[in-house]
Amino acid sequence: MIDKDNINAGELFRNAQRLFIEGKKDECIDVFTKAIEAGEKTEIAFLSRGVAFLKTEQIDNAIEDFSMVVSMNNNNMRAHYYRGIACMSRNDFKNAIKDFNKTIELKPDHGAAFFARGSAYAQLGDTKEAAKNFKTALMYSETEAQGFADTFGIFRTQFDKTLAMMTGEGKMPVMELTDEEIDKLKKWLEE
Repeated sequence: MIDKDNINAGELFRNAQRLFIEGKKDECIDVFTKAIEAGEKTEIAFLSRGVAFLKTEQIDNAIEDFSMVVSMNNNNMRAHYYRGIACMSRNDFKNAIKDFNKTIELKPDHGAAFFARGSAYAQLGDTKEAAKNFKTALMYSETEAQGFADTFGIFRTQFDKTLAMMTGEGKMPVMELTDEEIDKLKKWLEE
């Protein structure tokens, strides 16, 4: 016997994904919510809606959805990464670092997580850890540039502050990065 509610939930979920891809973030949030309410209570449904919340700057809702995914599967690397991004946008750098730590534990070559974690450390004034993370991020920059670009716009202000700190324009002393490393990071940020 076919469960009509699950078919409806699945169709709603696919429609929400289509709307997301089309850039219709507010509309897709509504449809993701309907899909979840209709029974599509899956990691990908909550994760997808969370990303849409994040991109529409509904940070608390995003964190709630990412936390739901983590409660369903603590090894969901994306949920930890995006929740860390959301925490960064709330200036909650300590919790962001915890999520980036878990992201890196699950995917040790996640360059964007190293960069984001470095940014969080920089905001907390720990330039040594920040520089260490930026250097590691640079090692993975070739393969991770797109992933970073996809999330960079969400908390650009934090990265701009970090870049100013790295070049000595901010409040804290210049980090221990070479001019070449700083130039590479600047180029990466401008892409």
